[in-house]
Amino acid sequence: PNLPPPPQSSVNFYELTFGTVCGVCAGVFVKKGARLVAFFLGGVYVLLQYLGTLSLVKVDWARMASHFENLFYRADAAGKRRPPTIGSMLRWMINFLTVDFQARASFIAGFALGLRVG
Repeated sequence: PNLPPPPQSSVNFYELTFGTVCGVCAGVFVKKGARLVAFFLGGVYVLLQYLGTLSLVKVDWARMASHFENLFYRADAAGKRRPPTIGSMLRWMINFLTVDFQARASFIAGFALGLRVG
């Protein structure tokens, strides 16, 4: 009937570890960088469309789509080519950022917080 007290948790939500701080900084950097890249690519697209309407340039959008597919699409087990998903891109980024990094769990938590805050 008299059980020993539960063990103390090694996770303290009030302490910022090195991995958490690195994760928050990386998350803010990725979120801000993604906005900047999207803004730049959107501007290039609008500019190309505008120049196309003036007949100054002709863009082969089918060829651009083919280059995109060759760069980002992956073959599944059945050999069918699949586009990337948000989850697959996020997994690739987490794996890339945490190679040879001991504090992986706290980094992932900090990264999620950095994406939310940034």
